Amino acid sequence: MKKLLLKFSFLFLILAFFLNCQNPFAPPVIGPGTFKPIARQTSPDSVLYNFKYAYEYRDLVVYENCLDKDFIFFYKDQDQASQTGEVWWPVYRDGKSGDIYRTNWLFRVFDDIRLDTWIIIVPADSTEVDTLTQEVWKVRNVNFHLSLRDMNGDYNYEHLEASGFARFLFKKSEDGWWRIVRWYDRSI
Repeated sequence: MKKLLLKFSFLFLILAFFLNCQNPFAPPVIGPGTFKPIARQTSPDSVLYNFKYAYEYRDLVVYENCLDKDFIFFYKDQDQASQTGEVWWPVYRDGKSGDIYRTNWLFRVFDDIRLDTWIIIVPADSTEVDTLTQEVWKVRNVNFHLSLRDMNGDYNYEHLEASGFARFLFKKSEDGWWRIVRWYDRSI
């Protein structure tokens, strides 16, 4: 009986040692880079899953990997829309006024970010052809409600909300993973 107990104790110590060497909460590394995806970006839907995760957990690394190198965010200028019709403004991925810079600021300012409504809709015509490159991009529409809160009071306890519809266009990047190439925000 002592030998059996000793064997189980030894086996338990070895198992405990190996479990302590791994972090069960760290997502696995995929591919040649250091990016650790929450979901493998093997489809537009998995990219949107990572996108939502990145917003809610304010994870700029995951967010950045959701975007293609040629990513452009388009939004409507609500102030000018009533005067001149719809005015769409592009925001490119990188640079001082780029989307990643702005999103980093958003993640720093707001302590609580929620996408409580996040309904992915696959349109009947789920592809679109880029007029310049003739690439075929996948399309997903998302109905969303975004809530942003400054819980610490660093920015006067600001609370902002936006609801609406977003149109995302995806392409398979050079590394084989799907990423967002265009995002059209139609929030109100």
